[in-house]
Amino acid sequence: MNKLSQKAWIIVGVAALVIVIAGSVMARKTSSDSFCISCHAYEKVSWDHGDHPYVGCISCHTKGTITDKTKGLRKSYLTLSGQVNPHNDKLPSYKEAITDNCVGCHMTEEILESRPVFKERHEEYRKYAVGCVECHEPGHAKRMREQRNVPSRWNL
Repeated sequence: MNKLSQKAWIIVGVAALVIVIAGSVMARKTSSDSFCISCHAYEKVSWDHGDHPYVGCISCHTKGTITDKTKGLRKSYLTLSGQVNPHNDKLPSYKEAITDNCVGCHMTEEILESRPVFKERHEEYRKYAVGCVECHEPGHAKRMREQRNVPSRWNL
Protein backbone atom coordinates (compact mmCIF):
# COMPACT_ATOMS: atom_id res chain seq x y z
CA MET A 1 0.00 0.00 0.00
CA ASN A 2 2.83 2.35 0.83
CA LYS A 3 4.40 1.79 -2.63
CA LEU A 4 1.12 2.59 -4.37
CA SER A 5 0.82 5.79 -2.36
CA GLN A 6 4.38 6.75 -3.25
CA LYS A 7 3.75 6.07 -6.96
CA ALA A 8 0.57 8.15 -6.85
CA TRP A 9 2.46 11.11 -5.36
CA ILE A 10 5.16 10.81 -8.02
CA ILE A 11 2.51 10.81 -10.78
CA VAL A 12 0.74 13.82 -9.22
CA GLY A 13 4.07 15.64 -8.87
CA VAL A 14 5.10 14.98 -12.47
CA ALA A 15 1.65 16.03 -13.73
CA ALA A 16 1.81 19.26 -11.70
CA LEU A 17 5.30 19.99 -13.05
CA VAL A 18 4.14 19.44 -16.64
CA ILE A 19 1.17 21.77 -16.08
CA VAL A 20 3.39 24.50 -14.59
CA ILE A 21 5.93 24.26 -17.41
CA ALA A 22 3.24 24.20 -20.13
CA GLY A 23 1.47 27.13 -18.47
CA SER A 24 4.70 29.14 -18.33
CA VAL A 25 5.45 28.50 -21.99
CA MET A 26 1.88 29.39 -23.00
CA ALA A 27 1.93 32.56 -20.86
CA ARG A 28 5.17 33.69 -22.50
CA LYS A 29 3.92 32.97 -26.03
CA THR A 30 0.58 34.74 -25.49
CA SER A 31 2.29 37.80 -23.98
CA SER A 32 4.01 38.82 -27.18
CA ASP A 33 2.97 41.38 -29.78
CA SER A 34 3.23 38.68 -32.45
CA PHE A 35 0.51 36.67 -30.69
CA CYS A 36 -1.79 39.71 -30.43
CA ILE A 37 -1.33 40.72 -34.07
CA SER A 38 -2.12 37.23 -35.29
CA CYS A 39 -5.75 38.40 -34.90
CA HIS A 40 -5.33 42.16 -34.57
CA ALA A 41 -3.17 42.99 -37.59
CA TYR A 42 -5.09 46.21 -38.30
CA GLU A 43 -4.57 47.43 -34.77
CA LYS A 44 -0.83 46.79 -35.09
CA VAL A 45 -0.63 48.76 -38.35
CA SER A 46 -2.57 51.68 -36.86
CA TRP A 47 -0.33 51.49 -33.79
CA ASP A 48 2.83 51.58 -35.93
CA HIS A 49 1.57 54.82 -37.49
CA GLY A 50 0.46 56.33 -34.18
CA ASP A 51 2.28 58.11 -31.39
CA HIS A 52 3.57 55.04 -29.51
CA PRO A 53 4.96 52.48 -31.98
CA TYR A 54 7.64 51.41 -29.50
CA VAL A 55 5.13 50.38 -26.79
CA GLY A 56 3.92 46.76 -26.84
CA CYS A 57 0.30 45.59 -26.77
CA ILE A 58 0.57 43.99 -23.33
CA SER A 59 2.34 47.04 -21.86
CA CYS A 60 -0.55 49.28 -22.80
CA HIS A 61 -3.63 47.08 -22.55
CA THR A 62 -2.96 45.20 -19.30
CA LYS A 63 -1.54 45.68 -15.84
CA GLY A 64 0.38 42.42 -16.17
CA THR A 65 -1.63 40.51 -13.58
CA ILE A 66 -2.89 36.93 -13.55
CA THR A 67 -6.41 38.34 -13.90
CA ASP A 68 -5.35 40.10 -17.12
CA LYS A 69 -3.87 36.85 -18.42
CA THR A 70 -7.11 34.99 -17.60
CA LYS A 71 -9.21 37.63 -19.38
CA GLY A 72 -6.86 37.53 -22.38
CA LEU A 73 -6.99 33.74 -22.61
CA ARG A 74 -10.80 33.87 -22.44
CA LYS A 75 -10.84 36.44 -25.24
CA SER A 76 -8.45 34.30 -27.29
CA TYR A 77 -10.66 31.24 -26.81
CA LEU A 78 -13.80 33.14 -27.83
CA THR A 79 -12.00 34.50 -30.91
CA LEU A 80 -10.54 31.15 -31.96
CA SER A 81 -13.90 29.42 -31.48
CA GLY A 82 -15.58 32.00 -33.73
CA GLN A 83 -17.73 33.52 -30.98
CA VAL A 84 -16.01 36.93 -31.14
CA ASN A 85 -14.90 38.97 -34.13
CA PRO A 86 -11.36 40.21 -33.32
CA HIS A 87 -11.89 43.20 -35.64
CA ASN A 88 -15.01 44.42 -33.87
CA ASP A 89 -15.33 42.66 -30.55
CA LYS A 90 -17.68 43.90 -27.87
CA LEU A 91 -15.65 42.47 -25.01
CA PRO A 92 -14.35 44.92 -22.41
CA SER A 93 -11.19 46.76 -23.43
CA TYR A 94 -10.09 47.28 -19.82
CA LYS A 95 -10.00 51.08 -20.04
CA GLU A 96 -8.96 51.33 -16.41
CA ALA A 97 -5.77 49.40 -17.20
CA ILE A 98 -5.08 51.60 -20.22
CA THR A 99 -5.56 54.81 -18.21
CA ASP A 100 -3.37 53.52 -15.38
CA ASN A 101 -0.67 52.67 -17.90
CA CYS A 102 -0.93 56.12 -19.54
CA VAL A 103 -0.56 57.75 -16.14
CA GLY A 104 2.34 55.43 -15.28
CA CYS A 105 4.36 56.76 -18.22
CA HIS A 106 3.08 60.29 -18.76
CA MET A 107 2.54 61.47 -15.19
CA THR A 108 5.65 60.31 -13.40
CA GLU A 109 6.83 62.17 -10.30
CA GLU A 110 9.62 63.72 -12.35
CA ILE A 111 7.20 65.08 -14.96
CA LEU A 112 4.74 66.34 -12.36
CA GLU A 113 7.48 68.13 -10.40
CA SER A 114 8.97 69.78 -13.47
CA ARG A 115 5.62 70.82 -14.99
CA PRO A 116 3.25 72.07 -12.25
CA VAL A 117 0.76 73.53 -14.76
CA PHE A 118 0.52 70.15 -16.49
CA LYS A 119 -0.17 68.53 -13.13
CA GLU A 120 -2.85 71.06 -12.14
CA ARG A 121 -4.61 70.90 -15.52
CA HIS A 122 -4.69 67.11 -15.57
CA GLU A 123 -5.88 66.79 -11.99
CA GLU A 124 -8.86 68.95 -12.99
CA TYR A 125 -9.48 66.99 -16.23
CA ARG A 126 -9.34 63.67 -14.41
CA LYS A 127 -12.24 64.75 -12.20
CA TYR A 128 -14.53 64.74 -15.25
CA ALA A 129 -12.99 62.33 -17.77
CA VAL A 130 -13.26 58.59 -17.30
CA GLY A 131 -9.96 57.98 -19.05
CA CYS A 132 -7.13 59.58 -20.96
CA VAL A 133 -8.53 58.53 -24.36
CA GLU A 134 -11.52 60.81 -23.88
CA CYS A 135 -9.24 63.76 -24.60
CA HIS A 136 -6.18 62.18 -26.21
CA GLU A 137 -5.91 59.92 -29.22
CA PRO A 138 -4.40 56.67 -28.04
CA GLY A 139 -1.47 55.20 -29.89
CA HIS A 140 -3.69 53.89 -32.70
CA ALA A 141 -3.80 56.38 -35.59
CA LYS A 142 -7.39 57.56 -36.21
CA ARG A 143 -6.68 58.31 -39.86
CA MET A 144 -6.14 54.60 -40.47
CA ARG A 145 -9.42 53.37 -38.98
CA GLU A 146 -11.31 53.86 -42.23
CA GLN A 147 -8.74 51.83 -44.16
CA ARG A 148 -9.33 48.66 -42.18
CA ASN A 149 -9.99 45.60 -44.30
CA VAL A 150 -12.21 43.21 -42.33
CA PRO A 151 -12.14 39.56 -43.48
CA SER A 152 -15.42 38.42 -45.05
CA ARG A 153 -15.75 35.36 -42.79
CA TRP A 154 -17.01 37.65 -40.03
CA ASN A 155 -20.02 38.82 -42.09
CA LEU A 156 -20.03 42.41 -40.88
